[in-house]
Amino acid sequence: MGASDDPNADQREFWRNADIWVQQQERLDAQLAHIGVAAMDIAAEPPSGAHVLDVGCGCGQTSLQWSERVSGSVLGVDISDLLIEVARQRVAAHVVQHPAAAPISFAVADAQIADIAALGAKAVGRNGVFAGFDVVFSRFGVMFFADPTAAFANLRAATRVGGQLAFACWQTPRQNPWLITVNKAVLQIVEMPEGDGPAVDPFAFADTDFVSGILSDAGWSEIEFESFETEMLYGAGNTLAETAQFAMDLGIAQRALEGHPPEVHAQAKQAVISALAPFETSAGIVFPAAAWIVTARN
Repeated sequence: MGASDDPNADQREFWRNADIWVQQQERLDAQLAHIGVAAMDIAAEPPSGAHVLDVGCGCGQTSLQWSERVSGSVLGVDISDLLIEVARQRVAAHVVQHPAAAPISFAVADAQIADIAALGAKAVGRNGVFAGFDVVFSRFGVMFFADPTAAFANLRAATRVGGQLAFACWQTPRQNPWLITVNKAVLQIVEMPEGDGPAVDPFAFADTDFVSGILSDAGWSEIEFESFETEMLYGAGNTLAETAQFAMDLGIAQRALEGHPPEVHAQAKQAVISALAPFETSAGIVFPAAAWIVTARN
């Protein structure tokens, strides 16, 4: 398969090794749940029987939450086979706890190039009528496309006329020290290898003009941004050292430390502990955080 046939191949390979995200699923869900719920609340009330597409659904928390809000269907898509497998495993327990929840299905798919409408029709099934998704949603899952304009155009093509787009994306690194604090501490000890890993930038959508341009070019209208300033709880119930290790196991810090001997890891961990200490509270490590809740219409 050529690069043009799989434009997000680097992302696919990166998320193929997502074991740490599975292992830390509960902690990550706890950190981000309130931001996803805020985005759902800010989105307009979906119509009765609404069909929801959850883009970059990961281990499925937001898809499960949407199933409690609508009566139509929920389809979660993600580029990671491993994360989708975990999401599917969570459905049975969720149905027991929420018997009135909308049907939920998951698919491994690259939202930039997949036939999303066909996946939606399959999710609804023969007994339902599918004219496109009523809501296209994402909690921090839309910032990494190789061609974001093409991706949002593809998503719009699977959305009914009048349907809504709603997603959460991070504001600037300065407003989100939860990530840069850890990375800066680690990168004081080791250098980041050149060309290591895909171009993952969680802050790629911090510029509202940039995002508005992408969405407009993709055919979306009524584009609005609402600032959501909040706090992020890191390591509830964990020691400072445990929280430091958790932070080092993800993203840039983890990649930067690959191949280094134990003594370097220990040195980096001490640097991270020192960097996290000013944010320690009785509840755990608490960071300020800021996201954009972006909405638009087809």
